[in-house]
Amino acid sequence: MEKRIDRPEMITWIIAAGNILTWILNMVTGGGSVRGLLLSGGGYVKAFGEASFSSVMIQGEWWRLLTCGYLHMGVFHLFFNLCALFLVGNRVEKYLGHFRFFLLYHIGTVITALVWCFLFKNGSMVGASLGIFVSLGIYAFFARSDRKKEVLWINRGQRNYLILYVLIGCLLGVGTIMVHFIGFVVGMVYGWLCTGQKFGHWANQSQNAP
Repeated sequence: MEKRIDRPEMITWIIAAGNILTWILNMVTGGGSVRGLLLSGGGYVKAFGEASFSSVMIQGEWWRLLTCGYLHMGVFHLFFNLCALFLVGNRVEKYLGHFRFFLLYHIGTVITALVWCFLFKNGSMVGASLGIFVSLGIYAFFARSDRKKEVLWINRGQRNYLILYVLIGCLLGVGTIMVHFIGFVVGMVYGWLCTGQKFGHWANQSQNAP
């Protein structure tokens, strides 16, 4: 049963592939030293897609609120995010279904990035953790309210990785802490809406799906 649960779903694979492809594209197109691009980010693609208050609100480049969620500050940033995405994303996708997960992941990324831009007007944001922490919020809400659902179960090692993932984010500065917190809250709100009278059929339909 655990192997079936841990096998990533279609949308989780697509999101992961998108993150990997944009990282490769950033490396290929350049915009910095190879070592810098590999370890700490930068590059033309990152500059084109990262989100900031000035680029989004002043220049009107709203698409950055979505593209920023597919860009990373180096290979380690990408690796740790992909591990968390495969761990949490496929469980939320199995629980909510492909379309709902795709929709909530990306809407959550946009909302999280937008709120962050207003709070940190002098900074810029990239990273799949925007959508991942939205997924974590959704997961946390349903794992607490539907503990018997097998697709939400994680083992001790996986739980320890998630704890480490959250703690490492807390060491990367106030901006990172806040974007993770915002994403988690957005995910929790989604979970609450999905169990409300208006949106309750979302969770019920997904639970009845094969």
